[in-house]
Order: sequence, then C-alpha cells, then structure tokens
Amino acid sequence: MCSLRSFSVRISSTLVFVFIDWGGGVSHLTPEQQKLADSTFAVNQFNLVVSDGISVRRSLPEIRKPSCRNITFPDNLPSTSVIIVYHNEAYSTLLRTIWSVIDRSPKELLKEIILVDDFSDRDFLRYPKLDESLKPLPTDIKIIRSKQRVGLIRARMMGAQEAQGDVLTFLDSHCECTKGWLEPLLTRIKLNRKAVPCPVIDIINDNTFQYQKGIEMFRGGFNWNLQFRWYGMPTSMAKQHLLDPTGPIESPTMAGGLFSIDRNYFEELGEYDPGMDIWGGENLEMSFRIWQCGGRVEILPCSHVGHVFRKSSPHDFPGKSSGKVLNANLLRVAEVWMDEWKYYFYKIAPVAFRMRNSIDVSERVELRKKLNCKSFNWYLQNVFTDHFLPTPMDRFGKMTTSSNSSICMAWTLRSSGIKTPSTSDCLETFHKTQLWLFTSDNRIRTDEHLCLSVVQLLHTSSDWKIQLKECAGFDTEYWDFKPKIGRFKNRKTGLCLASPDIFDPTKDEFNPPILLNCRSSDDRQNWTITEMMWHPEHL
Repeated sequence: MCSLRSFSVRISSTLVFVFIDWGGGVSHLTPEQQKLADSTFAVNQFNLVVSDGISVRRSLPEIRKPSCRNITFPDNLPSTSVIIVYHNEAYSTLLRTIWSVIDRSPKELLKEIILVDDFSDRDFLRYPKLDESLKPLPTDIKIIRSKQRVGLIRARMMGAQEAQGDVLTFLDSHCECTKGWLEPLLTRIKLNRKAVPCPVIDIINDNTFQYQKGIEMFRGGFNWNLQFRWYGMPTSMAKQHLLDPTGPIESPTMAGGLFSIDRNYFEELGEYDPGMDIWGGENLEMSFRIWQCGGRVEILPCSHVGHVFRKSSPHDFPGKSSGKVLNANLLRVAEVWMDEWKYYFYKIAPVAFRMRNSIDVSERVELRKKLNCKSFNWYLQNVFTDHFLPTPMDRFGKMTTSSNSSICMAWTLRSSGIKTPSTSDCLETFHKTQLWLFTSDNRIRTDEHLCLSVVQLLHTSSDWKIQLKECAGFDTEYWDFKPKIGRFKNRKTGLCLASPDIFDPTKDEFNPPILLNCRSSDDRQNWTITEMMWHPEHL
C-alpha cells in the first residue's frame, strides 16, 4: 500500500478535470477516478479526488445579499489572528482554507495565521514539508505542533496562547472564506467587545465540493441530548430581521467551528473549559457562558464562510470511546451552567449521570461565581425563548387515551430522516420519543423543536392529517384542551386529536394519531397526560 504522501500525489496525477471555478462542483468522474474516489472517501470522509483536482485558490460566487455589499466599515478595525486546528487534514482542503483567508482578508486586518497540528502522522503535514510549502505564502504563518494528541479544545487554547492579534478568529481546517467575510466580524467586536460573532456557515458538498449558500434565517439551539441543532428563528424575530436584513442575529448557541472573539475577553471569560476532552459540547459550554455572563452570541448575515459538511468524522478518540468522551463533556456543561435543568439531561442521558461522581467541575463553578453569571432560567426566558424544555407551566409526560392506556402517542424517525407522529406500546423507561409538552401557549411539543401540527391533504380537500413540523407559530399547531374530558381541539380545523385503529398489518407497525369530528363520548379522543418526573428525587 502506498504512503499517504505518495497517495496524495497519485490522486493529483490521475485528474483530467475541466477547470471548475466560481464554487461549481465536480459531479462527473471517469470510471478510474470514481473508483479511486470511492476507495479513499473514508480517509477524510470527503471526496479526495475532487478536492485534489480543483484549485486551492478557486474563485467563489458573490454570496452576500446586495445590501451587505455597500456597507462602509469603520476605520481602525482590530486585527485578528486566525487559528486553524487540524489533525490529518487533507493537504488540498487545508491549503484551500489558508489561501481563502489570505486572498479574502484585508492585509492590514490579518495579523497572522496560526496552524495547530494536533499530532498528525501524515508525512506531508510534518516538519519540514508543510513548513517549506507554506514559506512562499504572503502572510505570517505560525505552525504549532502538539507532541501528543490533545484534541480540538486544548489545541485551540494552544493557538490562542500564541496569538498576537486583537481578536481571535477560529476556523476549521476544511473551510473557504468568501469576499467580505472578515470585516463584519471585526466591526461587531469593535462596537461591542463582549459580542461573539459567527459567520453564516455555507455548505461545501462533501462529494462534489459545490459551494452552496447557507440559510440566514437559522440560529443555533440544542436538543434534549444537548446536541447542537439549527432551528428556524421565532416568527417575531424573523419579521424583525426582514426590517434589518444586515443586522446581527441573536443565537442561543454557536456551532463552534467558526467564530471570532476579542482576545482579552476570551481570557477574561475563562477560555475553553480545560477539563473537556477532544471535542464535543464545548460549543454549548461556551455559548451558555457567554450569554449567562454578560456577552452575546450572534450570527452576522453579511459574513459567509463555507464548510465541508461531513456525514461522520474520520478521526478517533485516542484511548477512549467517543460516547464516554462526549458524555463527560456534556456532564460538565450541565453541572456548571444548567442549574435544575441538568436533571432533565440526566434523565435523558443516564450514562452521563452515572459518571457524575468521578468528574470535578469545582473550578468552573468558581469561575461562574467570579463572573457573576445569570441563571439558566434567565437564559431560557431571555435568549432561547422558543426552547422546548419542560417548565412548571407545562403539562409534560406520556399521552394515552381511554380507549387503550397501554398505547402511547410517539414519534418515529423515518429512513428519510423525517420525524413523523406515531403510536407505540408505552415504555416504562423515560424515552424521548414518547414524551410530550402541552405548553402554556397551547402547543403540543416534543424534542427537536417539533410541534404536533396538521396539514391539508389537498388544497381542495377537507381532509387533514397529523404531522410533526418545526414549531413556527402557525395556526395549524395550536390546540385547545379541555382537561375534564381530555380533548385536544385543533384551532385551524376544529377537529379533535384521536388515537387510531391501532395496528396496520400491511405495514407491520402501529398507525399514527388521526383527526376526527369532536365527540365527547369517543374514548379515542379522551387523552390523559401521565406526568413524567425528572427532578433529582426521581433520578
């Protein structure tokens, strides 16, 4: 088998691409190229043949909206150190990231690029080969090499400690910066040093490397498992954004890979949590800390950076399982920042709860006290206002009907990735697919920012069906509840939620809930919400 270095050269020598520019993708390969692309895809979890075959200085389309292109930025913006951590990154994607920073950043604002090698073992990333190849580049580039695998979190702190710029800008090692990406980030920090701005993250296809504009109306959140998610902004915020389409968008959390932060503020805030390992959860920890301790996480619609979105990571967690590392990191997030809602996370993730006595977070708890940070309840009420964690105002638990109390309303993840309402045998365990919130604003909600809603089968039809859809405040997702008879009446249709004829032998599964004309005598419409306990005495 050839070495990774010779392997990289061999890929380059087989390419016969017509020149692809302006962010276009490569979708047609020769049979030989396709075979090589398939056999090497797992090396970095993207198409190495295509990446190595397109220019590391390719042109990109103008992504910004017209109103962003005419903004005049202040003079004397702060300088930035761009910090890029990599571990066994492909040479072409690393170089494309570096060149995009150089080519699309004003020289007077780019203090330096700091590369932090997290113990790569590929020959072309080692000293002196990478160092020599970067010498001709027209900017100051520092390479810091870890002597052992330390993970993204600690590697970023290594880079931050060496940085000389006024602002730290963190990028992943498979990005492409677009025209005008940097000035909005630095302007925001000049106006408010406690603002932590993020660019809109555009999508670089992992197979074709086509550049696709990201969605500006999304902002960061998290699900019950404390996994980062993109959710649509609340309707009121979306309307406000349309009035000021170039203004910053408040984001409850950041994705974590791409953001800028004032260097001194980063230090004052406590940098990253050094007790966290490798990667995972650090973005939520920093987001909660920023918001609860007086700062702001924002997405700037006039700043765009592309990112290769991979379906899985090619890297392992040395000496540890990924699950154990992630649970330990998330436990630290919950213990330090989430107050009583940490118990809800523990109920959803009992493995993390069992690790609780073996992990010391006392230093970070002291940091929170020192910074005089606000409560997690404040964060939910003022920042993540459309959250879907249970509150004392909500009815929370499993939903059954009088017709069959052993069958619970649930949701199912289809092979297409779509979540659909369903019914299933009630489980004794605390399982999120059977947990529902009936909120004080009359919506039936569940994990992943989803609302039980209705959809018309045809525009000309009077037939409606139940669906799960991201909560957006539409009239189709509101239900009037009569507790005495347990009836949920949909405001849009006037129809009532009912349990189905339970089993569909043609599909080998339970049927989903249905809508029927409201009848108080129909047991299928008589719902009970069996409360689920999640506070510490119930763990």
